[in-house]
Parts: sequence; C-alpha cells; structure tokens
Amino acid sequence: MSERFDLSRFRIGLIGGSGYIGSALANYLSEAFMVKVLDKSPLPRDLEGKVKYQNCDILNYKEVEQALAGLDLVIHTAVVQIPLITHRRKLGYEVNVLGTQNVSEAVNNVSSTRGMILASSWHVFGERELDGVLDEEFGFRPDKVEERARLYALSKIAQEVVVRYYDEMSEKIYGLIRMATVLGNGMPEKTAAKIFISRGLRGESITPFKHSMYRPMLYVDISDVCRAFRIYATKILSGEIRKEENSLAHIVNLCWPKPVTIIELAHTVRDAITKLTEGKIEPQIEIVDKRQPILFEAADKQKLRVNIGKVQRLLGMKRLKDPRSSIERIVKKALQEDISHVCYQ
Repeated sequence: MSERFDLSRFRIGLIGGSGYIGSALANYLSEAFMVKVLDKSPLPRDLEGKVKYQNCDILNYKEVEQALAGLDLVIHTAVVQIPLITHRRKLGYEVNVLGTQNVSEAVNNVSSTRGMILASSWHVFGERELDGVLDEEFGFRPDKVEERARLYALSKIAQEVVVRYYDEMSEKIYGLIRMATVLGNGMPEKTAAKIFISRGLRGESITPFKHSMYRPMLYVDISDVCRAFRIYATKILSGEIRKEENSLAHIVNLCWPKPVTIIELAHTVRDAITKLTEGKIEPQIEIVDKRQPILFEAADKQKLRVNIGKVQRLLGMKRLKDPRSSIERIVKKALQEDISHVCYQ
C-alpha cells in the first residue's frame, strides 16, 4: 500500500459516525484525513474540534446527496442494532435497507466520490452449525441465528446485496468489510463481553447461559477495525483497488482466526480482572440455566476453520490482536478511568 501521496487532502464522510464503530473510526481517521460525520445523533464530545459534523437523515435522499458533495470517499456504519431492531422493525428496515440504498445511490451520483466502504457483520453467516472453512464465500444463513438476531442478520444481508450490486453496475468502488464482534472501550452494553466485564468489576458473578455457553464467537479488536478501514480507504483513493467483474473481490472478512466460546470468554474476563487487580477481585463464574434447549456443544468450535488470507493479501494486515489481549486492555482502562464501580473485596 502506498501512502506517499498526501492523505490529508482527502475528505472522508462517515455515515452514522456518532455510533460506537463510527465514532472510533472518525477519531482514528481524523489523524490522516479530513473527516466529516453525517448523523442524526449529536457528535460525541471527544470528537468536537477533530472532525466536521452535519446533521443528516439517510432516509432523505436529497439530504444525503447534498451532504456527500465534495467528499472523496464514504464509509457507511449507520445501522439499527440488536435489540432495538426487534422492537422497531419498520425503523430497522428503513435505516438498514432503504438508508443503504440512498447512500449507495448518492455515492454513485456525486461526482467527487470515488466510492464507499460498508461496515458489515459476520452475522450474515449465522451463528449455529458453523462447519467448515469460513471465508468470504461462506454464504448467507440468516435463519441460523437466535431469534433476537434474525432481523439484524437479514438487514445486514440486504445491505451487502445493495452494495455489491452497485459495485458491479457503477464505475466506482463499493467495498465491504465484514467485522466480527468488535471488542473495545465503549462497546454496546448488551454484548456478552461488556456484561461480563461490568459484572466482574463489581465483584458479581460472571454469568454465561448454559444453553449458549459453547457458542463459537468470532472477535476483532477495535484498533484492527480502524486500521483496516484506513488501509482500505487509502487503497481506493490511491487507485490501488481496481474494478472487478465480480464484487466478491471487494469483500473482506475481518476477525481473529480462532473462535472463542462464551465460556472461554467468561474465563478470559475473570482471569484479566484477577490479574490486573492483583487478586483483590476474583469474580466467580456461575452458569445460568434458563431451561432453554442446548444450542451448542463443546466440539462445535473444532468444526470451524477461519481463513483470513484475504485480509492479509488485500489489506496487508499480517497480524491481528488476540481477543485475550483486547479484554485485558479493556479491563485495564476501566480500572484506570472509573474505579467507583469497582468492588474490591
């Protein structure tokens, strides 16, 4: 990848840049590019003075097109997440599907833009019966997820279909980074890692559910996410990413190659808290039986092999961060920033 040309002259627009992933990207990319956050939600305080901000409703096509004027590249992270999408289904469809259509069309029509990158998710692969080699061609399996995640998986698939179709009919580059579950400070409250860390630091038991404790999870560190988007953006802007007949060429799976089960995650969190508090906090692990059917077996993890060759080839990212080091860093930062919620025994 060439970074000899001046990155600071390029303008990148972040659709949904006030959210967890978007704000992390905005902060990181602002070190190299001029960044403009486009969102209906207000700009996070820590981004003030670092990036430009424009209130933008992605359901209003004209508003999107006007907001993209003058931008060189667009990164699309706007999404209605779990669990909101199960309660606000129409909103989920409008933002996740119609909004993505509007952004894709605007990128195609605004003369200054060279393309866009969609932040997608490994949920398109499903969660159950992951067997074989997981690579960019693994396929869509929206009904192999828990019911709470089904609409989210369907909407991420719909986003990918729209973006891939534009990649094949437009002269511009429409890239796609499928992220594993992202570990980092500020991650959503409902994620297992966040729940486990919060409970453990309060001296409470870490409580994986019996029916899903052997679920193989894929993780990626937020720093690797930021690095991947910067590299991909640079390659598009420099002309290193070429048009291809098949849009599969522009899809990258971004994840630590070894699956981690929920019970392994619980032990990782416990060990990190015990280590970093020098044994002052030793949270217990308590398996909670919700009387639900067992969805995963211990052997399921061994059936899945993850091929990250493409992220290594296309983006040149030879090494990714181990989830264990990610968890340790998150716990360490939590201890440094706010000890008011920490329960020392």
